[in-house]
Amino acid sequence: MRGCHSKALCIGLTLGVLAAPNFGIPLQAGDVNQAPFHFGNDISPILAKVGCSAAECHGGATGQGGFKLSLFAENPALDYEAIVEELDGRRIDRTGPARSLFLRKPTRSGVGHKGGRLLHREDRLYGILHDWIRAGAPFERGTKETLAGLRIEVVEDRCAVTAEFSTDSGRSQRDVTHLAVLQSSNERVGTINEAGQIRSVGPGETWLLARYGKLSARVAFRIPFTQARLGNHGKEPHELDRAWHDRLTQLGLRSVAASNPYTLARRLYFDLTGRPPDPLELEAFVNLPAGERVSRTVDRLLESPEFDRVFARSVAGFFEIPVAGKDPRNAIERNEALRTFFENVIRNGNSLSEVAQKVLDDSVGQTAWRHFADPRDRAEYIGRTMLGMRIGCARCHNHPLDRWTNAEHLAFSAFFTDPRPGPGGMMMSGKFFLPGSGDAVEAELLPVTQRSAPSGLPKDERVAWLVLEGAREQFARNMGNRLFALLVGRGLVELPDDHRLTNPAVHVPMLDVLSRKFLEVDGDLRALVRFIVTADLYAMGSQPPQADAVSGDPELKFLARREARRLTAEELKEAAEFVLGVPIEAEVPPDSPLARQLYMLNSGMLRKGLATAGNQVEAILLFESNPADQLSALYRLILSRPPRLSEQEAFVPLLTGSEPLESNLKDLAFALLASREFGSIR
Repeated sequence: MRGCHSKALCIGLTLGVLAAPNFGIPLQAGDVNQAPFHFGNDISPILAKVGCSAAECHGGATGQGGFKLSLFAENPALDYEAIVEELDGRRIDRTGPARSLFLRKPTRSGVGHKGGRLLHREDRLYGILHDWIRAGAPFERGTKETLAGLRIEVVEDRCAVTAEFSTDSGRSQRDVTHLAVLQSSNERVGTINEAGQIRSVGPGETWLLARYGKLSARVAFRIPFTQARLGNHGKEPHELDRAWHDRLTQLGLRSVAASNPYTLARRLYFDLTGRPPDPLELEAFVNLPAGERVSRTVDRLLESPEFDRVFARSVAGFFEIPVAGKDPRNAIERNEALRTFFENVIRNGNSLSEVAQKVLDDSVGQTAWRHFADPRDRAEYIGRTMLGMRIGCARCHNHPLDRWTNAEHLAFSAFFTDPRPGPGGMMMSGKFFLPGSGDAVEAELLPVTQRSAPSGLPKDERVAWLVLEGAREQFARNMGNRLFALLVGRGLVELPDDHRLTNPAVHVPMLDVLSRKFLEVDGDLRALVRFIVTADLYAMGSQPPQADAVSGDPELKFLARREARRLTAEELKEAAEFVLGVPIEAEVPPDSPLARQLYMLNSGMLRKGLATAGNQVEAILLFESNPADQLSALYRLILSRPPRLSEQEAFVPLLTGSEPLESNLKDLAFALLASREFGSIR
């Protein structure tokens, strides 16, 4: 990668993952005898930066060529032993550092090396390794320091990475850019080389990531799609809209126009009730004042039994409970009970915080995670569903891109052991034993928060305290993101269970707004849904942008316009039954788009509904005699909009011919029901 050739708009957000390894002040080439030093702080980062400790190299399970390092250089003591002491110290030569096998291999100085990465004698990192060996290859020297934080920031055309260390006498900072692993999350926007130089590539946003020791940090790097500032559309009363407009302005984007009222009505009804509006509801929505349409309609729909049914299914999905008919083998009875459980808690008006509490302590709710036999699976389930965090990688090794260590994973898993018989005949708390050694593991909460659990809190209540009190901000971000994805069509964090530092939200300020709102209403589901759908963001159209607007968002990543959402298989069948007004005895359509389209055309499901006496298409013939009115009624019934002029010109003649009108009207109804427009929300 080359250095930067153009400047860009850079907005920084710096976050560090806290840990407490015993590292010292970075070693500078040439002053090893004077500077405080620790192998884990000054040599281990080099092993990680050049890839020696990667899984495909010496960090693999068996190493390479008889030389084994810890994965991602996370165990400095073992790596020091392998380099300095193993094989009677034959890998280093203190009297002639350049003759050390440890340096000759990566520089290919008379010795073969199959590794892809090479060091050159003029490299700064080579100089640090050379001077370390020349100084006697110590493990540590001087003042003991602890790595306490990491910061990355953009300075002109390069990134600077600063580590903060704590000692008994205070704190100090060092530039560790040359030791940090640097990368860009989107190299189509900008790249960063090993020295921290940034090269602008194209418009958009990327996150520049730095990893040093066991800490990571990030900073945003943006190149506007246009250099003209587009403004923020005036002051918006809705907090979510303010964050959204500010974000688009920073990127030089303009959102597309809002959806027309017919499209918005269909979207709102499907999202909140799982069905389209009926013709009377559609007209009532359109006839409301523009500024009140959504707020007045949503207030009514939030109190409907249909909302309870739809969101019971959605919230159950947050907790990985499949919809009926999608159960894994031997899980139908358990999941039926869980689906009923979620229907009850949503119908009773329980907040999302109360739902999580019940999943943790209610006898039925607990079956969502107790069916996992292994405590580690249970711990990972809680991490995914309630905190939106994947801790599974730490099951085998310390996570290289997140904060979790293997020890923390095991300690959290110890909370989820089943009770066992006690010596006096009563049941006692279960024990979790370390795989391999058989040593008992003491239960410890994940270090997601700086807060400490109240002293004396029983073990079986501490996980609930972590989720709902200690890490309540993370719980709020997780649930807020899931609701946003449900209602807007895509999450701010993708995937929803992967809220790690190196997978930032596409709109961090918007996620902050959702989190604050969640905490303000204490997880009230209806209040949160109302908050999201009454924003202008929700009403945004999915049509291509106007010619004078900046498209610049081909992947729909920055929410400059919405993406049409395909109805789920369950929604599609239920919508067809609602539109026709009759139950249809047929299987739910397949999930695959092609298979679903073939099913809709050939399965007979739609024909069966249209042939059922008393369906709504037949009612149109009873109440409308004018062909134009019949066509308008059919479109409003099925597609929730009036027909366009081109559609009127094409189809009105079909309803005025000599052939049976009922047959023609049903054929047209069949075509509309099988169309992509009916099968999606725009």
